[in-house]
Amino acid sequence: MPGRGRVPIIAGSLCISLFSAACTAEEPTGPGPVVVATTSILGDIASGIVGAQGEVEVLIPIGADAHDFAPSAQQVSMISTAGLVVANGLGLESGLQDVLASAVADGVTVIELAPLVDPLPFSSPEGEGEDHDDLDPHFWMDPVRVAEAAVALGDEMAELVPDGDWQQQAADYAAEMTDAHTAIGDLLDGIAPDRRQMITNHESFGYFAERYGFEILGVVIPGGSTLAEPSSAHLAELVRLMRETGARVIFAETSQPTTLTDAVATEMGDQVQVVELFTESLGGAGSGAESLSGMLIANAELIAAALR
Repeated sequence: MPGRGRVPIIAGSLCISLFSAACTAEEPTGPGPVVVATTSILGDIASGIVGAQGEVEVLIPIGADAHDFAPSAQQVSMISTAGLVVANGLGLESGLQDVLASAVADGVTVIELAPLVDPLPFSSPEGEGEDHDDLDPHFWMDPVRVAEAAVALGDEMAELVPDGDWQQQAADYAAEMTDAHTAIGDLLDGIAPDRRQMITNHESFGYFAERYGFEILGVVIPGGSTLAEPSSAHLAELVRLMRETGARVIFAETSQPTTLTDAVATEMGDQVQVVELFTESLGGAGSGAESLSGMLIANAELIAAALR
């Protein structure tokens, strides 16, 4: 994988093994390793590798936006005693950065996955973040990169904890992602090249666009975070762009209110459709997006139906 190198492990001390409690003499209370994942999406990856040999806890609940999440006191305690924390990195979990830094200082092992997979720059300067220049954290929208991250995580876990089936389980998860990639390609085959253009809620589909030959024409919320507030001039320019290009679909997000996308659609008239996609979180029970592979395929089905 280009530029993958080793999994970036952030650790303040070597006084603990990967799955021990953070630099204390206490023994783990559970039957296997306790891994804390920041998002439901990373939880799916971690669960695929840990399997039945441990336990995965997810901090950010399904349906919540990772960009503005703040942990509870109980969750802070969970992080501080975790054997391993799997984070996204590249500024995604902005509300968790101080907590993760504090955990690292206390000796907790934190692994960031986004820097492993040859991260892409944002497509516009508005997407750039203060801490990570212009690198886009939304790598999970590309199943090929997810497969690479899973294998890298499995390799690192095998090196640190040799008595587990991490690499085989990572390979199985990567195969699931490869199958999802094939299924997505098949779903999108019916979209003509000149219709592979998207208006999205914010800059979260760069990896999808790069993998499957799409162009992101514009976004409702400028930048790579959902925390920005679009100006009236920005929204007016988006309406002008949609009229000029003939775009008639706006892709919203299940983890965000559709107020702004609905306002743009109203300005455009009745012919514009708003389609909600899964971006920052897996879907709930019955959504078809309960797993990451299911989520990516569900998105592809919605995109294909809207653009065909």
